This record gives sequence, structure tokens and C-alpha cells, in this order.
Amino acid sequence: MDMITYAGHAAGAIEPPHALRDRIAHTISRLARAHRARRDFDALRNASDHILEDIGLTRSQLTSALNSPFWVDPSVKLASSRNRRRR
Repeated sequence: MDMITYAGHAAGAIEPPHALRDRIAHTISRLARAHRARRDFDALRNASDHILEDIGLTRSQLTSALNSPFWVDPSVKLASSRNRRRR
């Protein structure tokens, strides 16, 4: 039988249940944010090069951001590539 601590968790538990719940919620939130950004970026695929230029993007940057895995927010990938170019 497990010894219960004052917080109601088994003694020696690696991670309290709320920490696991928070990590799962954070992961789901990140996936949802990446999905929304990917959908928005995907809509830009049909934009003309002139419009992309007006918002400061090239078609190759857009394609590169959208080629990242589904769990990666393409806007984060685009921002990191911009930061590397500025250095």
C-alpha cells in the first residue's frame, strides 16, 4: 500500500497529477496554435508574389515554413529564419 503525503499524492511520486495535466494541456494548446497558424499560412499559398512582398515574405520562406512537421508552428519557424538572416 502506498503512503499518502499531505498533498494527497503517493509518496515518492515522480510528478504530481496536476503537473502532468498541465503538460498535456500545454501540448494540446501548442498543437492547436500550430494548426491555426498553418491554416493561415496555407491560405497565403494562393497569394500573388506582389502581396507576399507587401507583407515581407517570399514564396520560398512560406514554403519552407509550411514544410515543417505538423506540430511546429510555421510562424515560429519563419521568425527564427528571419532572426538568423539579420545576424
